[in-house]
Order: sequence, then structure tokens, then C-alpha cells
Amino acid sequence: MKFFEGKGNGKMISVIVPVYKVEQYLRHCVDSVLAQTYPDFELLLIDDGSPDGCPGICDEYAARDPRVKVIHKENGGLISARNEGIRAAKGDYVCILDGDDWADENVLQFIHDTVERSPVPLDMVLFAAYNVHEDHLEETLNEVPEGFYDRERLEKEIFPYLLTDTRKGLQVGVIQAHTWDKAFRRELIQEHYTREERIRVFTDVPMTYECLLNAQNVYICNERLYMYNKTNEGSIRAVSRENLLTKSFQYLILYMREHMSGLNVSIDRQLNQYAAMLIIRTGKHFARTDANLTEAAKHLKEGLAETDMLSYVSVKGLPKKAGAVILLLKMRLYLPAMLLCAARIRQEENKIRQS
Repeated sequence: MKFFEGKGNGKMISVIVPVYKVEQYLRHCVDSVLAQTYPDFELLLIDDGSPDGCPGICDEYAARDPRVKVIHKENGGLISARNEGIRAAKGDYVCILDGDDWADENVLQFIHDTVERSPVPLDMVLFAAYNVHEDHLEETLNEVPEGFYDRERLEKEIFPYLLTDTRKGLQVGVIQAHTWDKAFRRELIQEHYTREERIRVFTDVPMTYECLLNAQNVYICNERLYMYNKTNEGSIRAVSRENLLTKSFQYLILYMREHMSGLNVSIDRQLNQYAAMLIIRTGKHFARTDANLTEAAKHLKEGLAETDMLSYVSVKGLPKKAGAVILLLKMRLYLPAMLLCAARIRQEENKIRQS
């Protein structure tokens, strides 16, 4: 087998795996990369100070295969670990796996072939995935037509709905923010990776969307090439779920505003909507998990006081229902706001039951 040495006609691909507390899954992840049908890659295992047996497993694989490189570092969180790999990457393209997930054996071949067939250099390749539950698989597909998108088509069809989609209320945008179902041209990702490493929630969002907003040519498809493990609650990504409405939210919004404002005619409006959506989603989370709405309102009040998130959100330009929640919160009417969040939850549950 020929290993890439910086020469030849193929495209070398860097695969980055941030590693933290995934000892149970790491071998499966690494084996899925080493079993790729396309051989010209480097595998960068970034040990983020994992306290379990992961560091030894990483070193074991590096000793067995010259394509595997290990970086051991102090714990700094998912963005910190990912950034270490991005800065070290040497491939023409970069893709990122979570250490408790695994890849289809053809994902790198697919990326290579897609890039080679393109009449112009591609900045990103977007594909699809399966969510792996204990007893079933669930497709995660792109919600836009498959195909090639040049800058003109991106501006027309993707960017107006990238972060948020208000055509049916305040919804998540048409492109999922995951980093693991995408390949990035190395120059693009090394210029636009997230420098704010204090962000510990929605960690994929700023880099994915900043890269897309700076891309010229993108290919989007629904080839299911990644297996996202939904059964592990102790991983580096799961820890971020503990950071609802903490300073991490504030760091996220401020960073996105600094690096994305003005990149598209609609993006400033979407940034405002996205901040509102984070607040409302947090309110809905508390409504689901707290003992009662009074307790949920208290938690939401505390989180908003800590982050000052409301100061970054304007009611203007929000859909009516979302605007009503934000207006109530700005008036410090936390319990009525929570009642609206709870009503929205019931509507969503009814829609699911009827579908």
C-alpha cells in the first residue's frame, strides 16, 4: 500500500479526531478510518488530556501505522482540540470525526472522487449521516437540493436561510452545523477555524457557517457516509450540553457577530434571530427538565442575568411568537415567557404525533 508523501495525482486528506473520554469507542473510530478504501490520508488523533485509557490507545495506533499521528495536550475542550489538529493538518482537504463515532469505509474515496470530478476547485463537500441509537438508525439529511453550488447559487438559495429559516416560524437553518458530515479545503478551514476556545456549546456552529459564508464552490449530497453515535453521554461533545445559558453562549454570539457580520445581505438579521433562538431553546429545555414552570423561569432568569444575552437580541425582525417570548423576557416577565415556551413544546409534540 502506498502512503502519501506529498506527491502524486491523488488528493491527500487529513482526518482529525479530537479524543476525550471515549475509551469504549475509540478503537472502532480509528479502525473505521484505517479501513478506508482511499489510502492517501493522515489521521491526527488529538488527545485532549483524556483521563482514561485513550492516550495509550492513540500511541498504540501511531506505532502500528505511519499515517497515524498523535498530539497530546492539556484539556482545553472540543474547539481547542480540534484547532490543534487543524493547525497541524497537511492534507488538501480536512474532515473531522468525533472519537465515539465512525465512518463508512468509502467516505474518503467519495470526497476524493467528488473533488476530482468537479470542474472547479471545491471549498467544501457536504454529505449525510446516520444517527445511531440503541435500537435503530435515523437519517440526518441535508434539506436542500443535491448538487453543485457556485457562489451565485449559494447567495440565492443557501445563505438567506443558513443560520435560521423563518419561512415556518423560527427554525434552524437549512444547513446543519455539524463538522463531521463535511470536508473542508485545508486553506479555507485554516483561515476560518474558531479562535475563541472558551465556547463550550454549539461548538461546530461558528466554524461551519463561517467557512460556508466564505466558500465559492460547494457540493451538497445525501450520501450517508458517517455514523453519529447518540448513545455516549460522557464524550467531549456531550459535556457542552451542560453549558446552557452560561458565558459560553455569550462568547458564541459575540464571536459569530465579529466574524460573520456583513458577509451576506441577510446574515445580520439571521445572527439576531439565532441569538433569540438559543434563548428560546434554552427556555424550552428548562420547561422540559425542571419540576415546574416556576422553577424553569427561575433558571432562565439566572442564566440571562449571567450572560446578558438579551442585550444582543432585538425583537425587531423576529417571527411573532418568538418576538413575544423575547419581549416578555426583556420586560422581566419570566413566567409568562415560560408559559409560551411550554405551549410551543405542546404544539411540537402534537405535530410529531400527527405525522
